[in-house]
Amino acid sequence: MTQTPKGKPLPQITDQTRPFWSGAKQGKLMMQKCSSCGTHNFLPKPWCVECGNRELKWVETKPYGTVYSLTVAYAVMMNYPDWKEDLPVINCIIDLDEGARMYGQLTDCAPQEAHIGMRVEAHFVDISEQAAIPKFRPLKSQL
Repeated sequence: MTQTPKGKPLPQITDQTRPFWSGAKQGKLMMQKCSSCGTHNFLPKPWCVECGNRELKWVETKPYGTVYSLTVAYAVMMNYPDWKEDLPVINCIIDLDEGARMYGQLTDCAPQEAHIGMRVEAHFVDISEQAAIPKFRPLKSQL
């Protein structure tokens, strides 16, 4: 992994993951969708996580979901001292409205306000010239 100027690692972008990262750079949440069973896949894989089909296409998904699980980090590992400025960090598993489950960071929310069942929406933070990373924040209004 290469390092950002702040010392944070960047993802290694491959042919398999490039549509996810470049979509995020454009403010789009991209997922693989199985052409056989319609399942949305996350993490990118060469086969469907539900039926094993290898015919997957990249599609833009709705950026909304519900917090399935969460944890709050108040400390960082010693080899990432630059991350202290980001504390506390709320890490979540999000059930996206279109069926995939993905992990992400919850922002714009105090740790004591974060809860399972919270409705969230994706927003995108640039991390390099080629990529942005989706993060989530509380949904202002119910859809």
